[in-house]
Amino acid sequence: MLAQDRMTFSPCNEKAELWLLDQSDGVLRQTFESEMQKGPAKLYVEAYGERAPVAEDIAEAKAYAGTFVLEEVTYAGVQGQVRGCDAPAPNYVVAARGAEPAWAVEVGDSSIVWRQPADPKEIALGAPQTQDAEGAVRYHAAGNGHELELLVDAQTCRDPMSGELFAYSARAVLDGKEFSGCARVGK
Repeated sequence: MLAQDRMTFSPCNEKAELWLLDQSDGVLRQTFESEMQKGPAKLYVEAYGERAPVAEDIAEAKAYAGTFVLEEVTYAGVQGQVRGCDAPAPNYVVAARGAEPAWAVEVGDSSIVWRQPADPKEIALGAPQTQDAEGAVRYHAAGNGHELELLVDAQTCRDPMSGELFAYSARAVLDGKEFSGCARVGK
C-alpha cells in the first residue's frame, strides 16, 4: 500500500503487514503517483527484497510486524485490476504482451505459444532456442509454418492500457512483423 506518508507490504497468504523500506529507485511512487492522488494506492507487487526486524530508527515503523526491504520491483499493478495473490502460480518461463495490435506470448520449457485476437488466434511453436546477451534474452522458435523471435530486455516497461509496471520490455517478430510490449518472468 502506497500512501503519502508511508508504504507497507503484506506478503501473500499472510496477515502480517510490514513497513516497506524502499531501496529501489522509487519506481513504485513514481509509477503510481496518479493513483496515490485518489488516496492510498493498493497494489499487487512482485519484487525482490528481504524481511528485516522492525526499523527502530523510524517511529512510524514500530507499529508494524517487521520491515520489508524492497530491492527491485519486477511487476506491479493496481489491486483489483490485476490478478494478484489468489492467482495460480505461473507455469511459464516468460510471458510478454502488447497492444495496438493486441498480442501475447508465453515461453515455456518445451514450447512457445503466440496469442492474438485475429486468426489464427493461437499459434503453437516448437521448443525455444535461448540466447543470453548482456541484460537481454532472445528466444527463437518455429513451427506450424510460423517463425517467432522474442527479445526480452531488462528495461522497465509500463503497459499504456492497464498501467501495469513490468521490469522487462519485449519486442517480438512473428513472420517478419514486429510487435512491442512488456514482459514478466514466471517460474
